[in-house]
Amino acid sequence: MTLPVPQQATLLVSLQVHGSVSAMPGHAAARTPVWVSDAANRTGDTVAGKFTQTTYTGLPYLAAIDATTPTSAPTGSLVLYGDQSVNGDTASGDGQHHLSDAITGAIVDDPNGDGTVDYGVLNAGTNSLNNNLLPQGTYSSTPTNALNPLDRNVLAQGNVRTVLVSTGAADLLNCPSDADTCATDVENGLATLNSQLSSYGTDDGQTYINQQPVTQNSNITVYLATIPPFTATHPGTATQEAAREQVNSYLLNSFQTQVIDFAAAVSTDGTATSSTVKAADLSSGAPSDAYYADLAAQYLNDTNTQVVSIAPNLIVPLATDSDTPDNEWELSADGTDANGDNPFTAVGEATFDSAGPDAANAPVGATSFDGSTGFLESDHTAVNTLTDYTVSAWVKLDSTANPATAICEGTSQHQAFYIGYDRDNQGWMFQTTTSNDPSADFPTAEGAADTAAVGTWTHLLVTYTAPVDGDASTGAMSIYQNGTLMGTATNLTPQYDSSMPLTVGGCINSPDATTPYNAFPGSISDVQVYPYAMTASQAGAASVTVPSGWDNGMPEDDWELATDGTDTASLNPLTPSGSATFGTDAPSGLSGSVAFDGSTGFLKSKQSAVNTLGDYTVSAWVKLNSAAGSAAICQGTTTHHAFYLAYDASNRGWMFQTTTSNDPSANFPTAEGDANTATVGTWTHLVATYTAPVDGDASTGTMALYQNSTLMGTATNLSPQYDSSLPLAIGGCVNSASATTPYLAFPGSVADVHVYPRTLTATEVSTLH
Repeated sequence: MTLPVPQQATLLVSLQVHGSVSAMPGHAAARTPVWVSDAANRTGDTVAGKFTQTTYTGLPYLAAIDATTPTSAPTGSLVLYGDQSVNGDTASGDGQHHLSDAITGAIVDDPNGDGTVDYGVLNAGTNSLNNNLLPQGTYSSTPTNALNPLDRNVLAQGNVRTVLVSTGAADLLNCPSDADTCATDVENGLATLNSQLSSYGTDDGQTYINQQPVTQNSNITVYLATIPPFTATHPGTATQEAAREQVNSYLLNSFQTQVIDFAAAVSTDGTATSSTVKAADLSSGAPSDAYYADLAAQYLNDTNTQVVSIAPNLIVPLATDSDTPDNEWELSADGTDANGDNPFTAVGEATFDSAGPDAANAPVGATSFDGSTGFLESDHTAVNTLTDYTVSAWVKLDSTANPATAICEGTSQHQAFYIGYDRDNQGWMFQTTTSNDPSADFPTAEGAADTAAVGTWTHLLVTYTAPVDGDASTGAMSIYQNGTLMGTATNLTPQYDSSMPLTVGGCINSPDATTPYNAFPGSISDVQVYPYAMTASQAGAASVTVPSGWDNGMPEDDWELATDGTDTASLNPLTPSGSATFGTDAPSGLSGSVAFDGSTGFLKSKQSAVNTLGDYTVSAWVKLNSAAGSAAICQGTTTHHAFYLAYDASNRGWMFQTTTSNDPSANFPTAEGDANTATVGTWTHLVATYTAPVDGDASTGTMALYQNSTLMGTATNLSPQYDSSLPLAIGGCVNSASATTPYLAFPGSVADVHVYPRTLTATEVSTLH
């Protein structure tokens, strides 16, 4: 059974034991609470009324729970392998204070983090005073024994990338020999463990793709923890204490870039050789919850501050030293990156602190480029273009005179990828290359023509899926624009030069270049790279523009249109263009409206007003001055419109129309009003409602048109469209946020436009008229 669970969730496992038992097999010191029910089968109960908590805090019967991540967004795991410190022998018995719990909590609470745990933290601890975990006897670095504890406790875990070894205390406590002999045995055992684990590759650490090296450390990363002082719970002799201090000195001297200093974290004087645990970490002489929290804090410190040479969960691109492929550069005030190890350097006329996109999901600032000399260059490569990847950014173009590349990563002759403006179709494109010679082809995922509007912020996101022999779906390129998939292509021979940096604002073919080609005239903000190809749903969601004020979703809003285009939410004013005139002509109870000439006049909102992928309602008063096919209210896509409220000249009635795709093959589901009911010169109240489709619910995906509170027509659209960058238009329609002339221009007047982020009921609609 697969059960999706949120981060740091507590899992309740219920199982039935048949008959009577005198003993329960399992992990006796797991510090996990256990409840028992009456004799009935209670495995299906969802309330605890029939259960009584026992004093037992073990883990009976249950051998393991496999923790995995989705194949669409895989990650690695850190396995904690060790004895009582990992197990949390004396932690609270609530099942939430093992060392793994403390580490995940520390990561979530890290003020330098983002509140998420980017990798699994798996507990392979044991109360091992009688079960030594170190290799015995030969200390072979290549053991052949199938019962090797590393196989069952570490390598069997899901996608292991990092192992923290915290053991040796039990071996010392069980050693009857002199200090030197005891210490040497533990030192040899830890060295062998390190050798054994380091020899294994990670599940996803491919060393070569297309005969080219990809990863620098595709083997498991190993951390070795110093041994904390003995406590009253597990006291040691003076000889054993001397051996412990000797082992810790050996670890600190021999594995300087791999050691997590657990001993210093909890000792009285903060060193690895102090013989006592500080009082604050003890409860009745035994390690307390604070003890395990201090171990976790030491892990976080040593992995965050590069005490260890390789960060946890890392698959490192060749020649990137300590860089990780998942990174972000906001570009608001400078070129620093989220990981702190691959900053951009500005070259030429590249200026930070420019105005950024006006969106809830974007930084406030950006970097502007002169389109000639200015560009940004990263310290080292940032995207391994032989494998899966995703790149995203906000871009704004100031000129369409020349081809312009916003982001690229080069080879010595071409570019492994380009994201930029295509002058030929006046849209955006994602382009790669098939070889690093003059015979190269350039597969291109093209955006729609005429969608790269000057002076308009656009969110671009591209994905690439590396080729896999026999899988025709791979080698795939995609470009998304403001949440919409715009184009695809295929490249089965991607290129990569690990010596080349990521550049923003233009392209180069040498790390020493000082002048870019295909220089970008405009501004760029929030560049992000990911070491995986986002799925369509992820990419669409990640590239949507979230308008200002939409932090919690689409707001309700209203434009009375009596004297100007202001809105009641003060988020999204309408700007008039052409012949659009505010006046006093209005339906009864209203004070004014806006009149359009049916040619040049229309109103355009500052940003998107309706999320047409969700439930929504749009209402307005309209008056037609001449019987010409025209749209009173619409919100566009780059090719059609997400919805129209319009006059249908063919039946001389009103209609509510949507579209099923953003291409020439689209259908146009239409909720039609009755014929001959759109009377010229008469104010009419229109309300359009839409209920978003839900899988398995045939009542959803429904459209309805009400005219003066009467339901006039219905239709169904199971594939609604939305372009988050396009405005609400009144008096005509546009397919670009920068358009200055409408089509389907409305010859008449409109008053009191209202949008709702839900589907109003028929009763609610009747109250609007």
